[in-house]
Amino acid sequence: MDTILPDDRKVLEAEFHDRLRDPALRKDPQIYAKLTSNKKWYSVTRKSRMFTENFLRQHAKGAQSLDYACGDGYYSLLMAEAGADTTGIDISEVSVRNAAEEARRRGLKADFVVMDCEQLEFPDAMFDLINVNGVLHHLDLSRAFPELARVLKPSGSIICVEALAHNPVFQTYRRLTPHLRTEFETEHILRRRDVMKARDFFNRVECRFFHLASLAAVPFRKSPVFEPLLSSLELVDNGLMRLPGVRWWAWQIGFVLSEPKH
Repeated sequence: MDTILPDDRKVLEAEFHDRLRDPALRKDPQIYAKLTSNKKWYSVTRKSRMFTENFLRQHAKGAQSLDYACGDGYYSLLMAEAGADTTGIDISEVSVRNAAEEARRRGLKADFVVMDCEQLEFPDAMFDLINVNGVLHHLDLSRAFPELARVLKPSGSIICVEALAHNPVFQTYRRLTPHLRTEFETEHILRRRDVMKARDFFNRVECRFFHLASLAAVPFRKSPVFEPLLSSLELVDNGLMRLPGVRWWAWQIGFVLSEPKH
């Protein structure tokens, strides 16, 4: 297999997400269902979503905020609604266009720009609040972390939510579904060492873990038992996530970065 060079990686990422975000894709239900078949797992992610949404609403008012790899702009517009002066960036032109159109539709003020997350076109110490959701595994962390630290104000904070690679069941699923992600993405799901690398650039790294037992509720997502089952399994997760030897096997990690080492 040919080696993917850095520049090729970014072209492939942009092309993949332009296709995935293209509204025309929805006109072919069969292809759209194939490319989004992993969405069923997100039926159990309310805990990690609440973690992100509550943090952003708490810190957004009056903040200069950045949605780093904004996708279609869901969190960008959440921050704008909560009172932030918001900018969203993404490598995908289609994503940026979708986000800008949604902002106009909802009458919200937010700026959206096509930009390389590893080479930010912002001055130092510009942002109070940065949202990084499901993007770091697409990036070279040796470039992404220093750029995030550079543009964060000394008093600012960054909230990240990412998938983890330690659970062999999850990794097997990823390798069996290559059409759902790029090759680079599959090989760079975060490990503990990747999260801890943030300590080279931030004095504070605070972690929380989400979704292990709760994934057992996914097959029941369309049944009446789903809500009570999920609630029960979330309680199990609360206990599991307290165990150092188990929590890194969770599906997702949320971590807050602050006190950048400028």
